[in-house]
Amino acid sequence: MTAGAGELERLGPDGTDYLVLGIDAPGFTDLSERQRALAYHLYRAAVAGDRIFTQQSHRHAEEIVDLFETIHLASEGLDAGAAAAVHEHLKYLWINHGQYDHDNHLKFVPRTLTPEMLRAAARHAAGRGAELSTRAGEDAAARLARLEPHIFDAQVEPVQTNQKEGEDIIAGSAVNLYDRGITSAMLESVDAAFRHRLNVRFALRDGKIVPEPFRVGGAHGRDLETVAFFLGQARALAESDEQRAGLAALEDHMRSGDEEAFRAYSVHWLKSATTVDYLNGFIEQYNDPRGVIGQYEANVSFVSESTLIGRLADSALYFERRMPWPDKYKRTRIDRPVANVVTLVVETGDAGPVSPAAYNLPNYADLRREHGSKNIVLNNIESARSPRIQEAVYEEFYLPRFRDNIRRHYEDGRKWTVYMHEVIGHGSGQMEPDLESDPRALVGRAYSSLEECRADLVALYHIFDSRLVEMGAFSAADHAGVIEAAYMGFLQGQMVRYRSIPEDTVREAHRRGAELVLQYLTRGGPGGRRDFGVRIVKEGGSYFVDLTDLTRAREGVAEILGTLQTIKSTGDERAASALFDRFGTRLDPYIRKDITRRAERLRIPRVTAFVFPRLEPVMSGGAVVDATLSAGEDLTAQQLRYRRMRFDTTITPGRS
Repeated sequence: MTAGAGELERLGPDGTDYLVLGIDAPGFTDLSERQRALAYHLYRAAVAGDRIFTQQSHRHAEEIVDLFETIHLASEGLDAGAAAAVHEHLKYLWINHGQYDHDNHLKFVPRTLTPEMLRAAARHAAGRGAELSTRAGEDAAARLARLEPHIFDAQVEPVQTNQKEGEDIIAGSAVNLYDRGITSAMLESVDAAFRHRLNVRFALRDGKIVPEPFRVGGAHGRDLETVAFFLGQARALAESDEQRAGLAALEDHMRSGDEEAFRAYSVHWLKSATTVDYLNGFIEQYNDPRGVIGQYEANVSFVSESTLIGRLADSALYFERRMPWPDKYKRTRIDRPVANVVTLVVETGDAGPVSPAAYNLPNYADLRREHGSKNIVLNNIESARSPRIQEAVYEEFYLPRFRDNIRRHYEDGRKWTVYMHEVIGHGSGQMEPDLESDPRALVGRAYSSLEECRADLVALYHIFDSRLVEMGAFSAADHAGVIEAAYMGFLQGQMVRYRSIPEDTVREAHRRGAELVLQYLTRGGPGGRRDFGVRIVKEGGSYFVDLTDLTRAREGVAEILGTLQTIKSTGDERAASALFDRFGTRLDPYIRKDITRRAERLRIPRVTAFVFPRLEPVMSGGAVVDATLSAGEDLTAQQLRYRRMRFDTTITPGRS
């Protein structure tokens, strides 16, 4: 690792809330000057849109972040304890893009900061010239009084995204995709074209719902203006006509709000076989309780060594033919999916500082069917781990008879389940021919969990296949060990993640999917009488996953997978909700408390956040002709730099 990469800091009691890692982007200097200049403009577009996701998080989230930043920047001379408390909470707000946890969607409040301390800090900042009043003439004291319940009271709008059975999921969600006062019943009166739209929020004016598309001149308009500007700058440096056309369509989408332009961009993006790649736009739909409206995210990357994942893509139809679901739901033709391992340069919005390990896009079912998908694994994210923490997890949370194997084969088991999840899982299966709508719209609130769970199960089912050995994934001698490590890593790994779930309800889509698999296998399926070779045991007062029969475990995986594919193919909302409400939503409180206690004793952080490299332009004749990359910022320096760059369309060395 270069200077600035690796562990930067820990946050929370004994450092158990967040581990902040700096990452490098090795190989960036091997790109051509033109490619590095292209990456710079895409980087600026990504940074310009970062705060959009904060705006989407909650109607006051951006204002709260801005308030804390303003106070922090004027904190010189403030009582050291108050200054540290303000700064710590500001880091939590940056990591989560507001006051709701990125993964579990629950509100968090300051750990050590009190309302009295914040008021004193605000008075101190005002005394040093900081502007804390609002444009509407609201003075600093009134502003603080208005925001304090949203900062300090955990019971005020406690859930960002509520999908609880029997409740109004829109009225009960604090996410800023719907004005307060809108209910699920009211939304039914809105034209279906808007209800199913990716890039829109819903305002309530004089008792009437008014759709507000995301576009320049509309919702998030000022941010999108800057995003569009840098996309336009990048277009001139595109590596191919396909990439250039995609950038043009995406810029049009940002300016006009036309979702068809985003669909056009998605197709061009799929067909672009370039070294420098990017995402930008309203993409994943996890924060919308209905699973429809997209969250802003952006990234910039470049292709790394992708030989093995390419071989997996070559075998997509082979694996499709062996899926454990009815033949009528198997695809008979699959365009070879694009599959790349990439090195990240930056992630913003929903993608960073908390990062996924990989992604598979586009999310439009018809585009997948007609054009295929692109599968991306984020190499420098996947490899950014703390060896000390990893060893502590192995020793504490795995039964002794599994530890040696998990140490030897966890990396291969994890890597290939991620690869298959993305490359084989998400692109698999087909719908009933007469299905009238996209299954996402039909399945509703459980769709995101269903799709992530389905892709996980595809990976667990096919990890047994000898085709992986033939393509060089691992040796035949290691195959059995990799299978066991993949299953144990998935099942015990889900239990270990209980440390990051502060209540007995699972809300995040990936975690709901993994919980369904764990509970289904350990509880014996719907009737409770099957033995799938997986159980939860208690030894020495602690809970563990025990795996006694891998063949039976695979049979259980196949059973769940067949059920989920049938639900998706038929758009069966009732069956999806019933299955996830039964197996994927409620945790055993005793197990959760035990896992949390053990993790806290070992000082194992519950979440990892990332600080990305910094790009600077190299100028000639007023144009960017190259870019340099450096790792070395901490979280605070990076976030404050993003704040300065947000609406800036100038390109001056040293300012970016």
